[in-house]
Amino acid sequence: MATPELLPLFDTIAQCNRCGFCQAGCPVFRVSGQEHSLGRGRQSIARSLILGNMELNAEVIEALDDCLLCRGCTAHCFPGIRTDQIVTAMRHAYIKRHGQPTWRRLLFRKILSDSGRLESAGRMALWAKRHGLSALASKVTLGGLDQQVKAAEMKLPPMAGLPFLRGDKASVPQPKRRLHKVGYFVSCGLSFQYPEVVAATLRVLARHGCETVVLDNTCCGRPAHAYGDLDSARDIARKNLDRMTEALGYDAILSECGSCSSFLKEYGELLKDDPTYARKAEALAAKVRSFSEFLVAANTGDPLGALAGSVTYHDPCHLSNRFSKVTAQPRALLKAIPGLTYKEMPEADWCCGAAGSYTFRHPTEAKGVLDRKMGNVAKTGATILATECPACMMHLDYGVRDHGLGMQVRHLSQLLDDAHQAAD
Repeated sequence: MATPELLPLFDTIAQCNRCGFCQAGCPVFRVSGQEHSLGRGRQSIARSLILGNMELNAEVIEALDDCLLCRGCTAHCFPGIRTDQIVTAMRHAYIKRHGQPTWRRLLFRKILSDSGRLESAGRMALWAKRHGLSALASKVTLGGLDQQVKAAEMKLPPMAGLPFLRGDKASVPQPKRRLHKVGYFVSCGLSFQYPEVVAATLRVLARHGCETVVLDNTCCGRPAHAYGDLDSARDIARKNLDRMTEALGYDAILSECGSCSSFLKEYGELLKDDPTYARKAEALAAKVRSFSEFLVAANTGDPLGALAGSVTYHDPCHLSNRFSKVTAQPRALLKAIPGLTYKEMPEADWCCGAAGSYTFRHPTEAKGVLDRKMGNVAKTGATILATECPACMMHLDYGVRDHGLGMQVRHLSQLLDDAHQAAD
């Protein structure tokens, strides 16, 4: 049976001439060696589905599930085919025909779409982690989920602090002089896993003259979109737009999570066919900036004090030249810190293997991708590994421990916060 849902992508898929240059940029292919892991292989699957030469069944979707959606193949493709779009479309078509697991449907449609439920679920997860319940769950058979829980237990940070409180509950430092008014989009990963990064970000923004309003947003919607649940992703986007109407009048809406900021910039494309929300989505997308992107453009800020050591930078996929093209800005900020020697990393923009929950669902492939990344990190000899994404922080920190590199993994905002405090 043909898959007509993919017909709008046929002209794009037809551009693939099967040259194989995508091999050079696919981190998963470097680990698995499987043809279906390549952009070329995924185009072939899509073409067969459209022509009715292949059935969209569980076996096919399993072959598509190992894609990182990192666009590494796109960077080496002469026509620039967006394989991530095609894989997402195939996942969406599968969900429309066969549905998805109950736990995933509840996660996307009941929890991630509601900021109150999301905060409650995050608090429950923190409580379970601190009291050892997550470790216990990893030893119980859960219909295949036990392996994912086990991987999460091993890789997630200790989460010793209290989660960051959203909306009007938030404690926000005030600037000495008001130069900008910005809306702060709260990242799920940072607010629950790394609340200390959020605190550092807000302090740095105050140092740059920002009156910061913490938005009462829910998840950005990227997880649902990545799994192919485009209906849930659009529903989440609409709810966020309703909550952020006032922020459209601010100077910028920003997040120090590269995945969040890049997906918010895609709201216009996501809701382009929605007559009620299309223009609002485009207006919001135009306001969104990543943390480093905003700071460099603002060109304000208190003096920076000296920090000791050397630092290298890992480009989150969603901030790389394949997505948001925010690559020069974080490097410029790191190089501006006195006393801190910057060392460029080979293949700095290659995926680290985290890709949201990918590292939990595909631990073998993720570990292979991470090992390559850690080899490049080690070549720099840096004492600090910086990035601008919570999922990357988690996976890189695990990699540093696993490889015994003995270096710190820090968010860019933490280093800037340290440098500001060093100047006081």
